[in-house]
Amino acid sequence: MADHGNSANALLERRLQELAEERRRLAMIIEGTAAGTWEWNVQSGQMRVNERWAEIVGYRLDELEPICQKTFIALVHPDDLALSDAALQDHFDGRSDHYVCLLRMRHKNGEWIWIHDRGRVFEWDGQGRPLWMAGAHADVTELQQARQDAAEMRQRLQAVVDASDEVAVIATDTDGIITLFNTGAERLLGYRAEEVLGHANPGIFHDPDEMAAYLAPLADAQGRAPTIFQALTAQAQGQTFSRQWTFLRKDGQRRQVRLSISRMDGTDGERIGYVGMAIDITEILQARAEARLAADKFAGAFTSAALGMALVSLEGRWLDVNDALCRILGYPREELLQVDFQRLTHPADLQTDLALVQDLLAGRRTHYHLEKRYVGRDGNTIWARLSVSLVRNERGEPLHFVSQIQDVSAQRSSEQRLFESEQRSRITLDAVADLVLSVALDGRIEYANAAAVRLLAGDGALSLAGHNVQDVLALTTEYAPQSLLDVAVLLDPDGNAVDLHADLLLRMGATTVPVDLTRAWLRDDEGHVRGAVWVLRDDTQQRARQREARHLAEMDPLTELGNRRGFEAHLQQAITRVERTGQAASLMYIDLDRFKPINDTFGHLAGDAVLWAVASVLRHGVRDSDVVARLGGDEFAVILSGCSPRRAARIGGELLHTLSNLSIPWDQHRLRIGASIGIAPLAAGMSVDQAVAAADAQCYRAKAMGRNNVQVQGEASELPGGPPTDGSDG
Repeated sequence: MADHGNSANALLERRLQELAEERRRLAMIIEGTAAGTWEWNVQSGQMRVNERWAEIVGYRLDELEPICQKTFIALVHPDDLALSDAALQDHFDGRSDHYVCLLRMRHKNGEWIWIHDRGRVFEWDGQGRPLWMAGAHADVTELQQARQDAAEMRQRLQAVVDASDEVAVIATDTDGIITLFNTGAERLLGYRAEEVLGHANPGIFHDPDEMAAYLAPLADAQGRAPTIFQALTAQAQGQTFSRQWTFLRKDGQRRQVRLSISRMDGTDGERIGYVGMAIDITEILQARAEARLAADKFAGAFTSAALGMALVSLEGRWLDVNDALCRILGYPREELLQVDFQRLTHPADLQTDLALVQDLLAGRRTHYHLEKRYVGRDGNTIWARLSVSLVRNERGEPLHFVSQIQDVSAQRSSEQRLFESEQRSRITLDAVADLVLSVALDGRIEYANAAAVRLLAGDGALSLAGHNVQDVLALTTEYAPQSLLDVAVLLDPDGNAVDLHADLLLRMGATTVPVDLTRAWLRDDEGHVRGAVWVLRDDTQQRARQREARHLAEMDPLTELGNRRGFEAHLQQAITRVERTGQAASLMYIDLDRFKPINDTFGHLAGDAVLWAVASVLRHGVRDSDVVARLGGDEFAVILSGCSPRRAARIGGELLHTLSNLSIPWDQHRLRIGASIGIAPLAAGMSVDQAVAAADAQCYRAKAMGRNNVQVQGEASELPGGPPTDGSDG
């Protein structure tokens, strides 16, 4: 019987140990997820939460006690209580396996934070009613804000894209599925956006015969040709790919378009899709075709040419005209020969034409070209391109003029439509909040949108065209904020200023605004760079997020002190300050005594608690201007600016005394720790490694002298601390 009892006790003890180990692992898992945990007695309202639950809303646990259902209700946004109650009821009634709710809770600082709350009932009473629930809170404020920012950005992008229905904008993902189809695309192709978004490929808009001819040379040895999407996007990997294509509308009509395809990359540089912009040029091509047809007719002999031709007397009377000119002006030949060109010229153009005639007669020019208006027989206005030369006899005396008259009314109408389209595009740019500038290579501004004019020239200004960009745009950099940047470096196609835009500042009076500058080159018909388009966007928030990321990268997550990376940067600054000013500074190196037994005896969680407590002592034991860092393990360092070694020794003694009296409760024990401190002065010309080595040597010396004391380079002083301990008093 005794043996049986001993066996049962041993089994029970092993089971208790296993449960304790399981509890420890669960605690570590929960702490690792940074989640706030809670338990709730549904019937009594009693609640139990962990420290993280209180930290999420900015409190210590003891500030919220006693914690009950009313505590939760008081913290939740009133508009979200009904959502939470509905989710709870669904779980209680068996309609959901878990209680899940996204809600807002008031932080101690007064702000509302977003919480993802999840839990389930784990105990029911005898009547089948929920008795105990357990769950976890997670702070998802940043995620929720990112979702809202993304939604707002999509709305702004859609508004800009839809602002002009003259340009069809179609975006796809990397697989060719359409993700954006603006009103211009709907107008051009006859499809509604909902008919193509999320499933259609833009290849369906291309003429099949045209694309078959284009894809045939691209087939591989087995005769497999790429898809339309693959072939076109392959051309847009390094730069925008533009080409004329035939598009098929939903109703079967064919439209000629100029399609430009560009690759879209995410912030990480990875490809996220493609965007195509198509402009309908059908009418332009038709107008050009008509002009070419007219030009072919004009190429014949004088009498049969489609080009209007005339012999004109020195006084301006028509001596002879061809049939084409009669058709252009709407007169029978006999009637046209009875009038002069002055009578048929539009009054607004007559003086210009007569002045050029006088130049011919005076010998100041041999010919001239002029676009002018004629008044037709029916009173209609006819735009014509006039070419005139003077025929002289052997003695150089003027005989008559030879005039060639080309009807360009259709072309002028097309140009007018293009001009109106350009005006609509400019109106779209004026609706954008970003600053948009078109700048020639000599720095002369050719165009500025409304936002740029308003910000750079003031509310009363009408235009910046003709101004030099250096005179109106004051750019500097974060590296040299007091030195204005010569914007010529941004207008040099062969320059190396491509990365400057990441650190640009726009000076506005006494203040500066971080800006991101995007640059695209403008080219002439021969492909030569003739200028650039700049888009300047306020980059304040993005720079702030980058600074925060750098700050987090230099912080020790356990103690919230600086890590080694941040420490070395601050130490280099301190050494540089000593070189520049000659002011004293000291480096303190701290190594905890008998820390390993605490880790070995009580576990790493206990060790982490000790490190946190030591960090708190160091942080509050020095000035705000001093830099405290955890270098790794149980090693710490303090940079004491403006502090001599002797004064640093006094500070070290005070810290040592505080650490010696430090007692950290852990389970049924109280953990104690000691420290060895080494101090070395910072000197001009010293490297970071030399400074750390000097202070570390003094710390090693302190350990060699029995631990728990302070040693200073160049001095024989020793400041003892409290007696060494075994890491526990319990």
